[in-house]
Amino acid sequence: MTTNKNPLTEVQEALEGQINAWNKGDLEKAMTYYWNSEEMLWISKTGIEKGYQEVLNGFLNDFEDRSQMGVYSYQPLHMEELTPEVVYFVFSWKIEQAGKKLMGCISSQLWKKLNGTWVITAEHAS
Repeated sequence: MTTNKNPLTEVQEALEGQINAWNKGDLEKAMTYYWNSEEMLWISKTGIEKGYQEVLNGFLNDFEDRSQMGVYSYQPLHMEELTPEVVYFVFSWKIEQAGKKLMGCISSQLWKKLNGTWVITAEHAS
């Protein structure tokens, strides 16, 4: 599907789609915004993980009780179109439940348009 939107707008809309899925407790839908590949890269304070399935398994373990997923919100800090099919997006985010912050930090994501769909191919959250 071809759109007249610019890549920065498309990526921000994709992130909002992911957040909406998260806020509905639909972890599997939220994960569809990540590249389903063994090459997908996840970087956190605990180190580096590679592979979509490994990251999904971690989330499934951490949020076995979907009521504990909380409400995700974010604030864009920097967006840069590297090419028409690659966007670098930096934002602050937090997850709250019952008015208390459960987690949050700064994330940087590398989004690529693969087969006509924007997906996160790498994320660093710290």
